[in-house]
Amino acid sequence: MKKVLTQTLLVAALLAGTHNVLAENTTMTIMTTQHAPAGLQQLIDRHFAIWNNTNAVEREKDFAAVYSANFFMADYDGLNEGADRVNAAISKVQSQHAGFIFTPAPVEWNHGIARVTWGYGPKENPWLVRGEDIFTVSEGRLSSARVFLNK
Repeated sequence: MKKVLTQTLLVAALLAGTHNVLAENTTMTIMTTQHAPAGLQQLIDRHFAIWNNTNAVEREKDFAAVYSANFFMADYDGLNEGADRVNAAISKVQSQHAGFIFTPAPVEWNHGIARVTWGYGPKENPWLVRGEDIFTVSEGRLSSARVFLNK
């Protein structure tokens, strides 16, 4: 019975046209460290200062020191790559929630990935909305941010 069942499942899988591809001869080298890069908290603080700055021209002046040239941010509205698109995304968020500010918790580091939980709200209720950002860092600057909303 076991042999018949196995053969039946094999035939069913073949007839269903499954397209499972197995990786062969794939080598992946990941070089990370458990130790956070020097100045990481200051870099994250500068990131949130940019997001709290309501002046788009001033924000853009700070981009090169904080973000890599190919920095991208992914959130529920989509993918924004480059200074112009990220700056426009910041303006959009600020226009939808006038007077709100980001209040970040200290950054956490885990083998090449930085995580920051944050609150977003008015000064009298700064944790009205909660979320977290997951960052990658390259050559002392943020290279990507993925944004998650918790509330």
